[in-house]
Amino acid sequence: MKKALIFIAVLLLLGGGFYIYQLKNKPDKQQVKVLKTAKVKRGEIRNIINATAIVKTRVNAYLKIGSRATGLVEKMYIDIGDYVKKGQLIAIIDQREIRKSIEKIRYQLEKSHNKLQQIEKIYPAKIKEAEKNLQSARAEYEYALWKFNREKQLLAEEFTTKENFEMAQRELKTKEAKVKALEETLKRLKLEYQTEKQLAQDDIKIWEKELEKEKIRLSYTEIYSPIDGIVANVVAREGETLVAGLQAAELVTILKPDKLEIQIFVDETDIGKIKPGQPVQYSVDAYPDKIFTGKITKIYPEPVVKQNIVYYLAIVPVKKEYARYLRPEMTVYTRIIAGIKKNALIIPNSAVRFEAGKQFVYVIKNGKPVKRFIKTGWIDENYTEVIEGLKEGEVIAVRFIAPVKTKVFK
Repeated sequence: MKKALIFIAVLLLLGGGFYIYQLKNKPDKQQVKVLKTAKVKRGEIRNIINATAIVKTRVNAYLKIGSRATGLVEKMYIDIGDYVKKGQLIAIIDQREIRKSIEKIRYQLEKSHNKLQQIEKIYPAKIKEAEKNLQSARAEYEYALWKFNREKQLLAEEFTTKENFEMAQRELKTKEAKVKALEETLKRLKLEYQTEKQLAQDDIKIWEKELEKEKIRLSYTEIYSPIDGIVANVVAREGETLVAGLQAAELVTILKPDKLEIQIFVDETDIGKIKPGQPVQYSVDAYPDKIFTGKITKIYPEPVVKQNIVYYLAIVPVKKEYARYLRPEMTVYTRIIAGIKKNALIIPNSAVRFEAGKQFVYVIKNGKPVKRFIKTGWIDENYTEVIEGLKEGEVIAVRFIAPVKTKVFK
């Protein structure tokens, strides 16, 4: 019996020793296996606030273009979604009637010009001839006057007869009447010349005004874009008839590219960090590889409540060159750069873990990872700012196999 008890005791000692040996040599499931390390360094970090946004149109974002002309739409050169430039021809309305009227007016205008040319050619020649005749008549009058005075003197001295004197007197009166008649003729020709010339010039002005009026009517049939923009809607198509009444008949609607804006839904917890002038980067699902940029210009004071969450709208105007990509009501993903620190103490985001609401990292001491709790600040896409717990130059684990209970800090 005594030997049996001693044998059992020996077995227990051997079993206990083997169990203790197994425990000492069993791998530690809680041990951290480090795959990659990095040094704590100083560098630039950005305070990035991610928020969802939407593309919206501002006041007067749409410009409706109409036509004052009535008629058939002969040509429509644009369609919905096309980008048009200022001065680009959009459409042509039936011009046949107006062009016929212009041809008629031009014919009448040419006749008036021809008439004026004839007047300016004929009347100066008539006036010149009348002036020549008047000059000759005046010379004859001067001779008749000399002859009359001579006969008068000779009669007083009784060297001529009364009949010769009376004949000289009658000739003088005849020459005087001829001069007066030619003076009246010259005066009438000059007045008639000015009158006919003025009438012809007035006719030309009237027809020129009529031509200008018809050209304006013709311009109503050619529709040009007054701005750069995107065609948002086309009301009339080729072959349709427009009827312009008291208001211009609408043709197309153009979206002004400088009248789009991004409305960012900023969470109430982040609104205190947002200020006008902060740069923003944003993207849309339609162009995932394209990054758009802008700046916050204003923050609306009124809140927007969505699904019981309070947001405030931050506004970013869309640049003109982006208008061909962005459309109203598109969902936008924004990154607001709320601040930049140039000499912050930073570590890679992958190094940070959290436990029970606290952040920690594994610091490499004597070749082994040692858990150390830290206090963090700003976080961007790549780095986390360290406020307390680490020093520049210390080595930390950035890639490692961590215990199961360890979670990645986000």
